[in-house]
Amino acid sequence: MAKNFYEVLGVSKSASADEIKSAYRKLAKQYHPDLNKDNPDAATKFKEINEAYEVLSDETKRANYDQFGSAEGNPYANAGAGFGGGGFGFEDIFSNIFSGFGGGATRARNSDPIGSDIVLKMHLTFDEAVNGVSKNITFSRVETCNECRGTGAKNGTEFTVCTSCNGLGRIRYQQVTIIGTVVNESTCKTCGGTGKLIKERCSACGGKGNSKQTVTLSVDIPAGIDDGQTLTMRGKGNMAKGGNGDLIINVKVDSHPMLTREGVNLSMDVFIPYVDAILGTKIKVPIVSGTYDLTIPPLTQSGSIFRIKGKGIKSLRSNAYGDVLITIKTEAPKSLDKAQKEKLMEIKENQNMNSYTRYKSFVDKMKKM
Repeated sequence: MAKNFYEVLGVSKSASADEIKSAYRKLAKQYHPDLNKDNPDAATKFKEINEAYEVLSDETKRANYDQFGSAEGNPYANAGAGFGGGGFGFEDIFSNIFSGFGGGATRARNSDPIGSDIVLKMHLTFDEAVNGVSKNITFSRVETCNECRGTGAKNGTEFTVCTSCNGLGRIRYQQVTIIGTVVNESTCKTCGGTGKLIKERCSACGGKGNSKQTVTLSVDIPAGIDDGQTLTMRGKGNMAKGGNGDLIINVKVDSHPMLTREGVNLSMDVFIPYVDAILGTKIKVPIVSGTYDLTIPPLTQSGSIFRIKGKGIKSLRSNAYGDVLITIKTEAPKSLDKAQKEKLMEIKENQNMNSYTRYKSFVDKMKKM
């Protein structure tokens, strides 16, 4: 049974042109042979998708397909002059009877694939990634040959109409089977389905109609992009008859010399002298937009974390910003003079006295219970 092109693309019969195009691009990318080298069925599925899109994307072909089940319209309208030349011969009626059982006219259609994707790498500094930037990228891709305007012929004019198919690009022929004569159609081998024969090939592209060309594109990098993420520019890849492929950019981002990125948040450890942790202090810490004055209160314990809200990295999906998390680490002095030792001993004795006083008070309360 003939394939249902609407089912192939996963759309309803009433789908709009935009819905058909969107479904096609999604499936074509999903089953592109270059991206599914380990899947032997991908090429067949890819061909079916292109075949369906070729028909349903063309208003006339789609109308013919909906009415006759064929993009070319009624396949038997000009088949023969049997029965008084009324347009149907005995073989055509026989073939039509069995068409619903797999014996009808079959056609091998051209499937114009979309161009292949191009994958490139882009290097960004930390500031470029978190703040966003526009950068130019230069690369080579397949494009329509400028010399022949994609025809493959010298100056775009040195070709003639194919005499084998009369410019249609398709050859129709009848085949006798056990159930009758079947009308088949195939791509014209003489012209390869173009309907034209090149008299003199374009010297720039060798008659292919396309060639590798160097192009430069401006790429807008969104603020907040992270190392290892990708940007996809639709339709900026290699050219083909079915449409251009995509340009896929893999992003490599430098690390910050002090801050560690964790999603949209930034973090770092800050070492301060032990006495500053006891008495309190103010320190400058780096953030995305410069530095921030952070107040460290007295008696701050080593390992304490201070959160600076909204000073982190912008989210790619919203206008929200992450935070900066500062972990305080204390550093004990490496040496003490006599006065410092005496002062610390005094502090220690006071702490011990306070501890003894609290302990004695606790024991007294327990005795009264």
